[in-house]
Amino acid sequence: MTGIFYRDFKPENLPVPDGQVMQLIQYTLRDDAKIDKLTQLISLNPALTAQLLSLVNSPFFGFREQIKTISDAVTAMGLDSLRNLILCFAVKETLSKNDIPGFEIDLFWEDSIRRGVAARQFGYLVNGPVEQAFTAGMLQDIGLLILFSMEPSKADRWPLLRSNLPGKRHEMEEKLFGTAHDRVGALVFKKWNLPKSYTQAIGNHHSFFHRRDSKKFGQQEKQSVLAGMLHLADLCNAIYTCHEKATALADLKQKSKALFGLADDKVESLLSLLPGQVEETSRALNLVVGSQIDFEMVMEQANRKLIEDNISYQELTWKLQTSLKQRDEYAGKLAAEFDIAREIQEHLQPDIEKICGVAAINMPAFHLSGDFYDYFIRKDNTICFCIGDVSGKGTSAALLMAKAISLFRCLCKVMTDISEVVHLMNDELCETAVRGMFVTFVGGCLNPESHELRLINLGHLPPFIVSEKKIVKLEAQGPPLGVLSGILYPANKFTLKNSRLFLYTDGFTEGRLKIGSPKELGKELGIKGFLGWLLLSKKLPLDEQIAFIKERCKTQLAPQSDDQTLMILSGK
Repeated sequence: MTGIFYRDFKPENLPVPDGQVMQLIQYTLRDDAKIDKLTQLISLNPALTAQLLSLVNSPFFGFREQIKTISDAVTAMGLDSLRNLILCFAVKETLSKNDIPGFEIDLFWEDSIRRGVAARQFGYLVNGPVEQAFTAGMLQDIGLLILFSMEPSKADRWPLLRSNLPGKRHEMEEKLFGTAHDRVGALVFKKWNLPKSYTQAIGNHHSFFHRRDSKKFGQQEKQSVLAGMLHLADLCNAIYTCHEKATALADLKQKSKALFGLADDKVESLLSLLPGQVEETSRALNLVVGSQIDFEMVMEQANRKLIEDNISYQELTWKLQTSLKQRDEYAGKLAAEFDIAREIQEHLQPDIEKICGVAAINMPAFHLSGDFYDYFIRKDNTICFCIGDVSGKGTSAALLMAKAISLFRCLCKVMTDISEVVHLMNDELCETAVRGMFVTFVGGCLNPESHELRLINLGHLPPFIVSEKKIVKLEAQGPPLGVLSGILYPANKFTLKNSRLFLYTDGFTEGRLKIGSPKELGKELGIKGFLGWLLLSKKLPLDEQIAFIKERCKTQLAPQSDDQTLMILSGK
């Protein structure tokens, strides 16, 4: 059954007392009710007669002389007490007709009595409506009994609900039934035409304390004061039933002080009275309850729970500290491994600082780089070079980078045709590719005497040949390496005389601007912007041009999220 049902169901679906009891309830609510008429109506119900005589002679009222007749009982108790006791009897008799398999009804009534006597004691302490407090306290959770009656298959959830704090239990009811006991209880009392004070107090004993005007509690109407007493009575019961007894006690003391100005010792004194009063009241109402534990034992259990929780917390803290130490040790070993891997990666790339006519830089975004470049001179004095960018980042990209750069260097040393070198590299990477990884690649060879340049671009950003008079953009001829096998691309021929060749990766062009006009902030530098940097610095010596580009990245781009690699070859 869903929550939609509970939002839409009609009041006529709710239970009502039988006609005779309902007539008695309605008569007790009249301002002109007469004792003789009440005596007559009560006498028509033997069960109620016996229960009232038993109750009036119990310690609950504490009369010294035994009362033998209903008329004397009515006179002794007074109309207010009688009205509330009849109401309790009517509710109990009406809702006990339907058996709920698996539902411990005796525990439900025990909790109800505990709330009732607690609310009654708060009434004495704050000069509140004592008799109304007892009845409303007993009946404040009656909506829950109705919900379980409507959905008996969920009766096994009752122990779990009972063991939680009131606020948490209310949330659990919402999830379980789509509504909660306070709303259903208010509907029941409204249908029975009971006083508005009952209906509003029972309907608001949870929600009232979430209102913004709760600070004006002492100035609220009587039903709001009654709602506050019910809320505190619910916490009193939780101290004896829920797992978080210490939390319930702290909450009870805090709210008792905030709402009624009650000191902690007053609250503890009230709690210590509850076990005895629950036993006395249950006998008077002919209800079966289990043996009651005293307040000192409840506090002992709460303190034991606190100690256990503290020990558990300390154990958890110790385990966490141990785990953090192990994590730091592992992180240290991992960092050392990465340092070694980065060192190996750096050694895979050439040391070109002392080589004339070439400059390069590789700035990884992370510990390891997926970008690479290579530059070496063959025995025939031909210069072989390449730049590439592996898809992905981290260790996997670094491993594929190592393979690609090793293939290029090895094949170039035994083959002179750059087209065939790239063809074999592509086939090998296609054959061994994993997880769809690929390599954007530019490879070439340069004759240093004639300045003749042969170059192949597969899926990479276009290199630029920049001279005094023009800029040549070298677009990609095909897809990256590792995508399509068996394809042979011819190398393009260019001259590098009096020019510079710029090879770069997308870490530069995709960098985000952190300075500039509001429209420019956050935008990518782009190929055009990066080319502008190259043109601004084209007349600088190669090492100074590299330094210029590094400084521009530092001052104009946001912290890098991708590897940045630049290689410059000079034909001068």
